[in-house]
Amino acid sequence: MKTDNKEYINIPEDLLEKISDRGYQKVKPEDEEVFDKFYDAMNDHWSSSTCFLNLYAWHDTFPTYYKIFEDFIVSVNYDSTGGYIAAIPFIGHYTNEKVCDAMKVLESDFEYFGAKLTIYDVSNWMVPYYESTGIKFHITDNREEMDYIFTPEDFLAGMEAQDDRYRYNYFKRRNEYQVIEISSENADECTEMMERLWCQYTDCEECHYGCLKSVIEILVRNIETLKAEGILVRVDGQAVGLSIVSVRNGLGVYQYKNADNHIKGLNEFLLRESFDRYMGDVTEINYTEDMGVESLRRYKEHMAPHYSLASKLILEV
Repeated sequence: MKTDNKEYINIPEDLLEKISDRGYQKVKPEDEEVFDKFYDAMNDHWSSSTCFLNLYAWHDTFPTYYKIFEDFIVSVNYDSTGGYIAAIPFIGHYTNEKVCDAMKVLESDFEYFGAKLTIYDVSNWMVPYYESTGIKFHITDNREEMDYIFTPEDFLAGMEAQDDRYRYNYFKRRNEYQVIEISSENADECTEMMERLWCQYTDCEECHYGCLKSVIEILVRNIETLKAEGILVRVDGQAVGLSIVSVRNGLGVYQYKNADNHIKGLNEFLLRESFDRYMGDVTEINYTEDMGVESLRRYKEHMAPHYSLASKLILEV
């Protein structure tokens, strides 16, 4: 029986007013259009947490606020699980000069907020730019927060491995299934599926950052505006699995995948169908972090013959 013992700390009204005073606005689905050109200007790929889908999806427990400063989107995020505000890496094209100017803005903002300046989810390639500002950072790397990175070739090789290919084909042979591309019209169906397959068996404490069912519902209701891609699989007319991905500037991210784990081969089917439909032009596949869950870590480590781990660093002033 699931229980919900979590207590979240709502963002204080005075801090919210200060965020607004400094020109920030809360991220909305239609802001995807604003963010796109800044993502496309990035020097290299960014962490899964910095994808627009994540910036919006967790807006109840991790609301994100942003403003545009010259060639960057400058963002801050409130962590209601810990009751503190932090920054997100700048989104845009990095140069030493631009980062130096933007950091002056961010330092001034956090001084106004009365908060310690911390930047979460920084990719390794960004660090020299932040260090070029002359600011002394304490840098933390956490194995549990590292993204799993695959080349498309290695990811495909993993899906073509004998056991995975067998389970994929088993699902296709043994089930009367239907695959549809998710639209906002499927929101109620996806929510019901999450309640039946996830919430019924999962203690709310396992949803580390907030309600996963609510996240899926709000993403599906806004999926066209968010420019996300996804598939829903039905077996015998009932929804049994979904996969939602984002693709931008050569980066493909498997962001949300949920399935009836009692149906053999369904997970392999969701992976392969999403890959075939959406990952044709990507140069890198990000399968996100394992969150310290040992079974999830083993699964991701054995998905393909080769993978790399991309740090999501914490920079503290």
